[in-house]
Order: sequence, then structure tokens, then C-alpha cells
Amino acid sequence: MAEALVKDLIEEERSRRQARRLAVREFRPRRAFAGLAAALVVTAAGGIAAIELLAATLHSGVHPVPGMGALVHALRHHPWRDAGVREAAAATAGCGLLFLLAALPGRLRGVPLDGADPRLAGVVRRSALRRAAADAALTVPGIERTRARGLGLLRRRLVVRTVTHYRNPANLEELVHAAVTARLERIEPMHRPLVDVRLRWRKD
Repeated sequence: MAEALVKDLIEEERSRRQARRLAVREFRPRRAFAGLAAALVVTAAGGIAAIELLAATLHSGVHPVPGMGALVHALRHHPWRDAGVREAAAATAGCGLLFLLAALPGRLRGVPLDGADPRLAGVVRRSALRRAAADAALTVPGIERTRARGLGLLRRRLVVRTVTHYRNPANLEELVHAAVTARLERIEPMHRPLVDVRLRWRKD
């Protein structure tokens, strides 16, 4: 009995991980054009270098690639400590780094939803998740206005700013936090954000 329960839990966790990988792979921009451009540049540079190295190995005085003779001549007559050589090397390295960064997968288009079926994947927009959190805060008696921020590229925290007309809010902040947390649990995002409730009330 216990062994079957453990096996079921392991299988469920494996399915959940597969579903998460599917959601991330499905909704992350692939940037195929940038990746193709970077691959073509790297392939062309590697091919030119291989051809020139093969010609140098065979002691050929002719450069098979047009324009490489002038480049090799310029490199031979300019030491590495030369400012122009350093600038050209830095520019080449910078262009290569930009190509590689552009070819990396982009930011997820929204927040993936949690699930145990590896054949299904869902996503909810960050703006919709913020609206849902704000609506949940408004369900608490005494809350007049609310606004949700966060869930950006570097900010994983969901900040819910609320305003009440009460002069003594008591545990109103905890009630708003519980309402927002319950709404997030019903939506079931893959990674639940930290909820930070900030309450303003009348002090006159």
C-alpha cells in the first residue's frame, strides 16, 4: 500500500515536471531568425579560417578567400599592442556576444500555469494576473481602491497597494493578503509570486 502510494507520488511529480518543461518550451520566444543569423556568421567565419589554415599548411602562397591576403598582410604588420588591432578585436568580440545574446531564448510570454498533464500547457498574461489580484483585494470589505504591480523581468514580487476608509484597519492587511493568495491558488501559476500588501487608511 505504502509502496504504491510512493510510486504514484513519484509518477505525479515526474508528470508535473514534464508539464512545466512543455509550458516553458512552448511559450518562450525562440528567436529563430537571430539564431540562424548567428549560426551562419559562425559557420562562415569557421569555414574561412579552415580554408586559410589548410592553404597555409600546404605552403600555398595564394589565399583562396578573396580579401584575406590584404587582411593577413595588415595583421602581420601590426602588433597586438597596436590600438587599432585592439579596437578591431574588441568590436569583433562585441558583435559575437551580441549575436549570441540575440540567439538566446526570449522572455516567457506570460506566466505558465501549473499542471500535471505533460500533454497540456497553459499561460496567463502578467497583466491578467495583476488584475485578478486587484479584484481579489476589492472583495475584502472596507477596501475602496487597489492596484497591483510587479511580476516584471527582475521583480518577481506582486505588490498590492490598497486604500481603505477605515480609521482603524486592524487585520485588514492580513485579510487582503489571504484573499489574493486564495485567488492565486485557484489560478495555479507555475511559480507563485510573493504577495506584498501595502495598506493606506485614514489617520485624521
